[in-house]
Amino acid sequence: MMAGTISAKSAMTSAGVLFILHSTYSCLQYRSLAVAADLPDTSSPPLDVVLEVFLGFFLCLVGQLMCGPFHEVRMAGGSSVKRNRVEIVAPPFRSRDFDLFTTRAKSLSVARRAA
Repeated sequence: MMAGTISAKSAMTSAGVLFILHSTYSCLQYRSLAVAADLPDTSSPPLDVVLEVFLGFFLCLVGQLMCGPFHEVRMAGGSSVKRNRVEIVAPPFRSRDFDLFTTRAKSLSVARRAA
């Protein structure tokens, strides 16, 4: 890719972000004008703002999906996978709470047995 060119992926994503930012500004402007004009119902944004958000989201989504071929998902297990597998381990100074899943079921079963 040449230095001065922009890819279709980044152009679509940038356009989507600009649409979303513009819809945000339009919604804020609509709310301020509605309050100044004492309009009764300003709880929902106008239809053009909603459509602009959906268009911006769609452009961002398509722009990010244009990344090229997807990588293959390999199942864990088997001797060939263990050779190439890299274990991800949290640093020792961080808490391991994120990968420990416990519920109250164990405590409740102990309490039921004691009762």
